[in-house]
Amino acid sequence: MPDLTLDLRYLRCAIAAAAHGSFRQTALALDTSQSTVTRRIQLLEHRLGFTLFVRDRRGVRLTHAGDNFLKEAAPGIDQLRRAVRLASSKGELHNSMLRIGILASLATGFLHLALKEVRRRHPKIKIILHEGTAEKNLDRLTKGDLDIAFVAGLPQLPRHKSEILWRERIFAVLPDSHSLAIKSELSWEDIRSETFILSSNGSGPDVLDLLVRKIGQMGFRPRIEVHHVARENLINLVAMGYGATVASASALGLSVKGVVFRPIAHDPEDVPWSAVWSEAKENPAAFGFLEIVRSIAAVEHCAPLQILDPTP
Repeated sequence: MPDLTLDLRYLRCAIAAAAHGSFRQTALALDTSQSTVTRRIQLLEHRLGFTLFVRDRRGVRLTHAGDNFLKEAAPGIDQLRRAVRLASSKGELHNSMLRIGILASLATGFLHLALKEVRRRHPKIKIILHEGTAEKNLDRLTKGDLDIAFVAGLPQLPRHKSEILWRERIFAVLPDSHSLAIKSELSWEDIRSETFILSSNGSGPDVLDLLVRKIGQMGFRPRIEVHHVARENLINLVAMGYGATVASASALGLSVKGVVFRPIAHDPEDVPWSAVWSEAKENPAAFGFLEIVRSIAAVEHCAPLQILDPTP
C-alpha cells in the first residue's frame, strides 16, 4: 500500500513548483533543499508515468498533462491530508497536551461549547489555556509556545494556516441607568459620544481598532480610557458608571449586575473568529482537536466560511 503521507509531500512540492515556477523558490518556500524538491517531483513523475514539468534556464513550467493533473488533484489534497492527520491523531489525543491561546470570553458562546465538548469526549487530554491579546498569542504561536490560537479576523502568518470557524455579533455595553438602555438596539451614531473603557489585555486592542474605524468613519475620534483589568472587571466598571464598552456575543454569559447589552444595528458587523496553527509543526492531537471544533461549527450552523493557507 502506498505511503499516503509521503505522496502528499510529493504533491505539495508539485503544487508549490507550479506556483513559483522555480525549484529553488519552492525549496525556500517549503524550508527544504532544492535537491529534495527535485527528487520528490522526479519520483512523483515516475509513479504517474508522465512528465509534470518542462525545465529550462528560466525555471520550470507545467506540461499540458501536468496542468491537467494538478487541476484535478489539488482539490482533494487538503481533504486527504486532513483525513491522514485525523486518523493518526486518534490514538494520541487522549494522553496528550495542547496549548491554546484565547482572548474571547469562555462564559458562553462557541468557544465555551467547543472546549466543553472536547473535555467530554477526551477527559484525559491536558489543555493549557493562555489568555492574551491576538498579537501576543500569535507571537507565542510562531515561537512554538502554542499549538493553536483562537483570534478575531483571519490573520496571515507565514507557514501557518487560518480558518474561520464562527462569527459573533457586536454589542454595546452600557450602565442600566443610561438613557440609551431603554432602546432594544443601538447604532454607532447613538454611542459615538460615549467614553469607552477598554482593557489593555485580551480583546482590548481589537475593540480599539473597531471603535477608531467605525466612529472615525463619521468624522469623530472616540474617547478612550484603558484599564489594566480582565473583561469581567471591565464590565463591572461599566456598571459603576465609568463609561461604556463594546463586546462580542461571548460576553453575554458574564454575570454582572447593573449593565445592559444592546446589539449594534443599522451597520452591524459580525466579528469572524479563526483558529490559527502551524502547518510545519506536526501535532496529531492538534489536528484531532480541530476536527472536533469543526464538527461543532457544523452543528451550530457556523461552518468555516474561509480558509487561508499561505503555505504552498
